[in-house]
Amino acid sequence: MKKLLNADPITGKKTYFHGETDGNYVSTEQPVDNIKDAAKEEANEWRYGDLMGNTQKHKQKVGEIPAVIYYDLLKKFGQPRENPKAWLKWLEENKSFKATGGKLV
Repeated sequence: MKKLLNADPITGKKTYFHGETDGNYVSTEQPVDNIKDAAKEEANEWRYGDLMGNTQKHKQKVGEIPAVIYYDLLKKFGQPRENPKAWLKWLEENKSFKATGGKLV
């Protein structure tokens, strides 16, 4: 038995309850095509040396990760500030969520 628990019309995120003979579990689904498209647009706008000479722009966005995947990665790697290399490596391996044209790792 699969039953819809929650649906967010803005993000498209849906949470389901699954009642199975061997146990119950909850799953979450979220469409990511629009997020990938946004990350690709940002990556296409990236230019080498863009931060050079601009003393006000100290940070650059490196990725656009859907909430469902983010919380799964949070369990796996911990907070991004605590384990930045693992997060950046994951973004390099999953380039469709990468929002920069530069090399991260």
